Amino acid sequence: MKDILSYKRTLTIFAVVLTLISLRMHLDPAGMTENEFPYAKGDAFDVAVTIRHLLGSLLFAIACITFFAGRVEDTKSQQSVLNGCILAFAVMCITLGTMTVIQAGHLIGGTIVFAVLTALSLYKRVTH
Repeated sequence: MKDILSYKRTLTIFAVVLTLISLRMHLDPAGMTENEFPYAKGDAFDVAVTIRHLLGSLLFAIACITFFAGRVEDTKSQQSVLNGCILAFAVMCITLGTMTVIQAGHLIGGTIVFAVLTALSLYKRVTH
């Protein structure tokens, strides 16, 4: 598994997942808002849709950085990027999970995605 899941491949997977989430945020921000915040109405709904576009762009920026960081040939640099991914994905998982538990939104899908990305990051970092 060590050879199959190189740092470069791992970071590429992360970049692809983030890009897909970003695309969904841009292509269907109202649908995501309706699913995740069903009680948002009026101006609150419009603000949430606008924020989806902003967050989608931010996620795409992070995906680009992650993708190109995976092209760095120095293993230590790739490990540092992976450490950043572990922390970032864990924070996202905890944040989305907490918002779901306190019923601020229905963010279980995002919680699961970031839990899987965190686990994959940790697995790669520990096994290599």
